[in-house]
Amino acid sequence: MKIDRDPLERPDAETRKRLIESDPALFRKLVEASGMAISIHDENLRPIWGNRAWTELWGYSVGEILDIPQEMLMPEETLELYWNNVLSTVSQGERWQGEYVIRARDGRLHTVKGWFDPITDESGKVTCVIAIKQDLSDLIRVREALGSAEKSLNFISDCTSDIFFRLNLRTGLYDYLSPSVERFSGYSVREYQECPMLIRKIIHPDWHDYLDRIMEELLAGQVREEYEFQFIHKSGRVHWASQRHILLRDKNGAPLAVEGIATDITARKQAEERLRASEEKFRFLAENTADVIWTMDDEYRLVYATPSIKDVSGFTAEELQGRPFKKMITRSSIAKFEEALARRQEAEARGDYTLINTLELEHIDKSGKIFWVETMIKRLLDDKGRPHGFQGVSRDVTLRLEAGAAIAASEARFRTLFEDSPISLWEEDLTKLKFYFDDLREQGVTDFRAFFRDNPEALLRCADLVTVVDVNKATLALLGAASKEELFGNLDNVLTESSMSAFAEEMILLASGGREYCGEIANRTLDGDTIWVMAHFFVPDEYKDTLSRVIVSLLDVTPRRRAEEALMDSEERYRVLAENSQEGVIVMQHGAVRYVNESMLRITGYSAGELEAIDFVDMVHPGDQHEHAPQFARLASGGMNESLGSFRVLTRSGGTKWVNMSVKPIMWGGREAQMLILTNITRYKALESELLIAHAQMENRVRKRTAELSKANVRLKAVAEERGKAQERIQALTQQLIRVQEDERQRIARDLHDNVAQDLSSIMLKMETLFDGLPAPDLELAERGEAVADILRRTIASVREIAYGLRPPALDQLGLVQALTNLCHDSGNRYGFDVDFFSTGLENITLDFDVEINLYRMVQEAVRNICRHAGATKAVIRLVKSHPDILIRIEDNGSGFPMEESLARADAEKRMGLRSMEERARLIGGSMEIQTLTGTGTRILFKVPIESARRHG
Repeated sequence: MKIDRDPLERPDAETRKRLIESDPALFRKLVEASGMAISIHDENLRPIWGNRAWTELWGYSVGEILDIPQEMLMPEETLELYWNNVLSTVSQGERWQGEYVIRARDGRLHTVKGWFDPITDESGKVTCVIAIKQDLSDLIRVREALGSAEKSLNFISDCTSDIFFRLNLRTGLYDYLSPSVERFSGYSVREYQECPMLIRKIIHPDWHDYLDRIMEELLAGQVREEYEFQFIHKSGRVHWASQRHILLRDKNGAPLAVEGIATDITARKQAEERLRASEEKFRFLAENTADVIWTMDDEYRLVYATPSIKDVSGFTAEELQGRPFKKMITRSSIAKFEEALARRQEAEARGDYTLINTLELEHIDKSGKIFWVETMIKRLLDDKGRPHGFQGVSRDVTLRLEAGAAIAASEARFRTLFEDSPISLWEEDLTKLKFYFDDLREQGVTDFRAFFRDNPEALLRCADLVTVVDVNKATLALLGAASKEELFGNLDNVLTESSMSAFAEEMILLASGGREYCGEIANRTLDGDTIWVMAHFFVPDEYKDTLSRVIVSLLDVTPRRRAEEALMDSEERYRVLAENSQEGVIVMQHGAVRYVNESMLRITGYSAGELEAIDFVDMVHPGDQHEHAPQFARLASGGMNESLGSFRVLTRSGGTKWVNMSVKPIMWGGREAQMLILTNITRYKALESELLIAHAQMENRVRKRTAELSKANVRLKAVAEERGKAQERIQALTQQLIRVQEDERQRIARDLHDNVAQDLSSIMLKMETLFDGLPAPDLELAERGEAVADILRRTIASVREIAYGLRPPALDQLGLVQALTNLCHDSGNRYGFDVDFFSTGLENITLDFDVEINLYRMVQEAVRNICRHAGATKAVIRLVKSHPDILIRIEDNGSGFPMEESLARADAEKRMGLRSMEERARLIGGSMEIQTLTGTGTRILFKVPIESARRHG
């Protein structure tokens, strides 16, 4: 607003001087009123006077400052500056100015800018110093905040993908572009500066008109909230951009420039496009899906349904709109719906709106027909989380339920087929086996073939983990079982040692993710017979992750296997006959010679080609042709399968030889043929007469010798019976001797522990208290007493060790397995080598007392031999049940020994170690095998039948 008034008159110099001189205190008032801290100091910079601003800056009066040590008023750096720079400068009559720090009364540090002006007298000597201070603390904080804001703005500008810009509307050029423009468009700020028209170049041609309209609007002072357009990135890709502007005007209000932010919204546009396509797709699915998607109000009245409701019910959505849900279902389904409704009301009363009801209900279509519908219902919530109707999906499941009924019927038919199938069928549950494989993988096992090879006990565990769920009638007949229960549980009763390799392949396949196996394995019937079967197992798709159901079929191929073995034997015999036999062999097929061996050529003197051209009957001696004419006729017709007996043949040289011929039917080239076998008996015929004479003489001698042998046989039979009885008595006496020996060991061990050890303990106690209550004995006497006590301690330990060796108490108290565990642990610790003991399968077997002690003694003797002689660092002992035997395997990595020499030396030295183990094994019905060589370690296998080892009664 403009005000019209006369200009003020300027005061002249004389007036100004008069005003100042008329009031001498005017200058002091001016200094006091100043916002600058002004002070007067003496020549040593000690304060003499300060105005109000100076006092407020320091918080002290001049007098207080003079009384306070300067170290409390100024930091060390300021003091050094004060005395070294400021004082020296003003002392020379020069002005000093600069920034430094002071400490106010409240303890805060203030950065000030100071001016020190020296005042001199006529001689030039400094008389006082006038100082002016300006508090820069607020200014520095503002400066730091401004610098921080500038750094933040630069960081945001450099790091953000958005562009900050200022566009001059009059020149069309950018006054400012943030560095992020290079990430945005691919072009650098410099390229924009060097090419003013670059902005128009990168705008997509389809948007040039749009850009022109924007410029016209901006020049006209019109600004939109947002601008969106497409531009071409330097890479050639088309991007979307969004710009938001503010319009800057000059002092006359004319548009001057725009400042704004540009954002790459390509990803948003693509997402919007995908969202639009997705909405169209889901709208299409909702309108065309066979399922019905619907919403209902809080009273379960239909509000909306997709068009597919007509295909399901015959009603259109408009016809059912507003109809209560209960009127769409049958009476029997209303009760189920009300139960679900009650559960929902209970949940919502607790504030739980997440419940989803899944119901199968009978609906009534437009024609009155009943059909089944599966419906899922969930609660709808508004923006504030309040219940607002229901949403659901319904689908016609009539066909599915009918299919389910058909499946149930099919299952019944399957069960009938399963039970009545002539092939052995098994249903097995391998769930525990699957868990075992998973545990092994977690432990790092990847090569299951190597794992099972190195850990045979793991394979036995796999067999224990196979559960037989069901078998059919053919299986009972195949394995000789009276009922299914005899086969339920595991495979222990049917697997044999020879079939473990095939079983291992099955386990390796399953552990590696395989689902099907086929191969021949040997099984054992419950009667103990071995049969060969073609085993095929298959894991259905739905059980491949759990192995909870596996179907196994067994086809008995024992007859075929035996036939193959017989055929292999027969083929081998034919091959040997044909290639190596001394008899002549001719293969004839439909009267023609197909094969002749070397012996036939040697007998007849003809070549193979000549024999193929000659009729075999022509080689027969004329004197024998008539006698054997019927047989030769059948030979020519191919119907002969017998021996012709002896006859003569004519050789190529004209000689005569006696032969014996037999004919066998064979297959040759896939067709029936006959194999003629000729034996040259010429020499035997010549000897026949001599043999007849010798035979007569032999018969006479045989009759005499037979009478003598009959008498000798009677005597030998009596001796054999006596030896058998003696052997039985020896075995019984040996068993009794071992039993008595063990009983005696037990008695001696008990006496040693209960009597000798206790008495020795009492003596030791008395020795330890021998001098109690007496004057201090002589030192030598005390030492002798202590020596006797030490001997007693060692004796007690030896007695207890002997008692334990005679009869380990763990065997009676804890059983065989724990006793062997203790034995292996103690032996390993005592002799400094690793003993790996493992037992499995004996948990449900109660062993006879004699069997237990003999098994223990056999293992004890083997471990003792390892400790004393083998020089081993590791021993492995396995006690396992492998039907029908109990197996004990003992292996060490020691030096081994020549077994025959060692046994002979032991017999000569009357040592019974190995013989004792062998005898103990034999006494309990078992056997012992030893495999050893010098430098290869030793392997011992004890095999004891379970039936003879089990405790009876």
